[in-house]
Amino acid sequence: MSNSYTSPPTLVDPSRMTAGLTIRSTEMARFADLQNYLYATGGTHNVVSQMFDDSCCIQDSTSYVQMAQWRIPIISAEHTVLNINVQGFCPGAANGTVKFDLTVGASNVITEISITDGGRYTSAFNSGTITISSSTVETGILRMSLKAPLGSQLTLLGVQANWQAPASPLNTGALSQGAHSFIPQGQTRQGADEPLPARFGVEALRNINTLRRRQRVLFCWSGIEGASSTSPISAAAAPPRAIGRGDLSSFYSPAAIFAGTIENDLTVKCYIRALNYSAPFDILVMGNVLTISSGGVWSEFTLDLIQDELDVSDQFALSMYRAGVDTGNLNINGVASPTYPPSTTGYVAGIVIIGV
Repeated sequence: MSNSYTSPPTLVDPSRMTAGLTIRSTEMARFADLQNYLYATGGTHNVVSQMFDDSCCIQDSTSYVQMAQWRIPIISAEHTVLNINVQGFCPGAANGTVKFDLTVGASNVITEISITDGGRYTSAFNSGTITISSSTVETGILRMSLKAPLGSQLTLLGVQANWQAPASPLNTGALSQGAHSFIPQGQTRQGADEPLPARFGVEALRNINTLRRRQRVLFCWSGIEGASSTSPISAAAAPPRAIGRGDLSSFYSPAAIFAGTIENDLTVKCYIRALNYSAPFDILVMGNVLTISSGGVWSEFTLDLIQDELDVSDQFALSMYRAGVDTGNLNINGVASPTYPPSTTGYVAGIVIIGV
């Protein structure tokens, strides 16, 4: 039996899903196809998406220097290929290199992407992939390092990453998504001459509950570490290493958090990486006061949805929230202090918010 899916899927005719009507095999086949499609493609949008101001993300070292890192979701055990696109250039000489290493549990996988542009925006993107082993770990750490050609520098303008959807048909048997499982639907079981067992409905409900837990990135940001202060071409111009006071009004993303999240005990997670840590400090994120009590690692928090919805919720007919760092006095007088970055206290060097 083939656990295939079509892209885009043909949706079930809602006029046929009415009490008293005959259950057609057409609807069952379409519903089975849709389940497989959602497992394969759900959450394959951006897990990293960050642009850098001009003259900020610069490296002139001819050996790798780590510049940024993000916490990213591992959306299922079947999604093992991470697509990465970067945009940058090396003035007067191409062949700078961007290295990405992804740590998932005890495993670490590396890819290197060559920068072919000698001038700004000469071409579109340079691309690469990271392929990991199947895993039930729910998040990984993606690190980015830069290496410049001798006598030049590598200037990075942007980076984007997303998981690649597994090809149709899906593998057989129960498929893992974290601690939960998904039962792919065989298309040959949905024909007109086949019985409709109760098992189909049970599996469909289980699949829906599993897919509701599929992680998606609501907000992600990394400060820039190790930017070159001197360079053969130009020095980095005050790269953003920490959250600044002037960032707070725009340091968020309007994000939909769907109805039923709280009722179904689904969660929104926040991951924060602090550097220069010396003592615990607080940060206000989506109305939650989070206490950072360690440095150099990603601290994990579960957020309560206590914010008011944004006014744009009516425009989208969805519950829209301000996913990011708040503008309250706690942040103004704390993590976003005038000293940038703080010289004697810890500061936030990376923040990622992951919802469902």
